[in-house]
Amino acid sequence: MANSVGRAGPLSTEPLLGVVSEYASNPYLLPSGEHAVSDVAVLLSAPTYYDLDSVHYSLLPSIRYSDSGSYASLNSNSFHLNGSAIFSSDLDTLSLTAALGRDSSLYQNGLASNGVGVRTDSSAAALDWQRGITERCLIELDAAWSREQYSQNAAAAGLDDYRYLSVGGSASYAVSELDKLQISATSGKYTALDGITGSRSYSLQLGFNRRLTEIWTLIAAAGYSRSNNSADVYGAPYFIGTTEYGPSYLGTAKSTQDGPIYSASLTRTGEAFTLKASASRIYAPSGFEFLSRQDIAAVDLTYVRSERWKFGTQIKYQITADPGPDGETYTARYYSAQFSADWNWTPTWVVSLHTTWVKSSYEAPLLSAQSSGVSLEISRQFLRIQL
Repeated sequence: MANSVGRAGPLSTEPLLGVVSEYASNPYLLPSGEHAVSDVAVLLSAPTYYDLDSVHYSLLPSIRYSDSGSYASLNSNSFHLNGSAIFSSDLDTLSLTAALGRDSSLYQNGLASNGVGVRTDSSAAALDWQRGITERCLIELDAAWSREQYSQNAAAAGLDDYRYLSVGGSASYAVSELDKLQISATSGKYTALDGITGSRSYSLQLGFNRRLTEIWTLIAAAGYSRSNNSADVYGAPYFIGTTEYGPSYLGTAKSTQDGPIYSASLTRTGEAFTLKASASRIYAPSGFEFLSRQDIAAVDLTYVRSERWKFGTQIKYQITADPGPDGETYTARYYSAQFSADWNWTPTWVVSLHTTWVKSSYEAPLLSAQSSGVSLEISRQFLRIQL
């Protein structure tokens, strides 16, 4: 008897193909004047999954390619490839993730890089392990590594290639069905790839989760963070006769960053209306000398009008403080608002309208820029295909 070859497991994909037309009044965030850009881009993604009872794999490639977008613009071309593997048992869950990407630095740094956008190549990997000690107690250990490399003209934007490594752990305890307490600690190492600047950071936080009602949830955490920074100092080159020497090494300048960190969010999850209000302060790598302090406040609203219509609004305010090698701080502010409307023309065809507004201001030197835009996207979301 002859049998056909069976598949080893459920392998599937959910590809998406879309076309988007965009207009932005100042996508380069030029403070000297607006320079409008319009483009048409093709969107491609093919999330692929391999699911077993206790093991789940995923591979998520996505591409955006436009006729006029460049890495100097907010409307940039982009490529992302994310992957993950999750292994689970009754008590343990192990997650492995990796990511590769090519995008524009303006998405992260905005006017803080003098309004100059450059190509950014990013790579990252992370490991997370969770263990249930009892029905109420859970411990978690995690480690993450990331690397950012910019194109050759990044010097004009003041950006430096860097890598960042962090390790951390947390423990949570469910006091009741509604309340949970958590304590977490993290240590990180930031290194500029030119070897001139570096930073070691440490943080400790206490958290509290409270389920207020069936649809309202409050999550809050507060703690303290400290970073020890170092920067090598070099003198100007000098000449002996016609021969140039140097620059000479003068020593290492050291400084510290410390202060409170926090995060809080209030979430309402209903059948038609979803609301999330959040505020946080973190220290994160951004390509400027050392870690950047980021204060973020945001409100997200989603309203599902029917099976065909969905509306969304996001308002965000961010303050970024970047420390310099001599202890000075450079502050930038970002304001953004977005409105979206999605119409499910059919179960697989979606028409999306997005309007955006972005404003950035930089204190030293005193500059500001803003951009508004609109985009119309038509996409075909294929149903899950078994491979």
